[in-house]
Amino acid sequence: MFLKVLFPVLAVIVISYIVSRYKKIGAYELSVLAIYILTPALILRSFDMYGDLLLGNIAITTIHLVIQAIVMYLLSSLVSRMMRLSRRSKYAFIIMSFLPNTGNIGIPVIELYLGTKASSYATLILVITSIMTQTYCVYLASRGVHSRGNSLKDVLTSVKNILSLPLIYVFLVGIALSVANIKLPFFLKDPIYGVGFSALILGLIQLGVVLGRVRIRLIPINFVIITGLMKLIVSPIVAFGIAYILGVSGTELKVIILQYAMPSALYSSIIASFFKLIPRTVGVSVFFSTVAGFLTLYALIEILSLF
Repeated sequence: MFLKVLFPVLAVIVISYIVSRYKKIGAYELSVLAIYILTPALILRSFDMYGDLLLGNIAITTIHLVIQAIVMYLLSSLVSRMMRLSRRSKYAFIIMSFLPNTGNIGIPVIELYLGTKASSYATLILVITSIMTQTYCVYLASRGVHSRGNSLKDVLTSVKNILSLPLIYVFLVGIALSVANIKLPFFLKDPIYGVGFSALILGLIQLGVVLGRVRIRLIPINFVIITGLMKLIVSPIVAFGIAYILGVSGTELKVIILQYAMPSALYSSIIASFFKLIPRTVGVSVFFSTVAGFLTLYALIEILSLF
């Protein structure tokens, strides 16, 4: 299962990581390409292929995400208090413990393991987590910097940022097309499907490039280890418990578990840098979370394959 599912993903990341260490590659340009072209195509591809599946799971997936965020916030807050973290470190810890890498690693792994139908559902989770990332996680980051007074402003700014991006509009178009049972015309289907599939590969390349820029330095090792445990072990267990209670089963249950078992998201590092929430420690933590994540994902896939 490692060679079939994880090795192709790991190979692309490692090659991109090595190249980025010796050649200057524009990570920002890759992000722009992904946000404005590739991810919108991936969303349309998913709705065109499995619109009924996605429509039927939007409500339950959103409810699951909200409950997951609340539970992980409470658990992370408790653990951060036990660790006696500073205010900035506390909110960086909370964000990293919750925010999964549902796009760069999640969708390619699920595509290889469970197929296109499952990866389309994984894309739905990506869209919903992206919306929460731009609101809830930005709000948490602002709390780490300001004790009061600016949080609402930061949330409003993040909402404005969402509205300036194509993701939400393409998502609504996908819903509308699925509700109306309209399929993409043949002259749009092939290019959109091709570009959407390329989003899976570019996400891995982008991850390798960003990780290649991380400089390993002396940082609080307990923060790195415990953050990894929260994200790679606790989060999927919580995700399974919530999904089971909500009545999710079958492939959808496996997708939810896997998506929340992914390493800490690259966006954690972006938020930490923007709000100055111990960015160096967060960057190294994301690096080690990604490395360790392939071991925990392998174990989890083997367990899920038994059911």
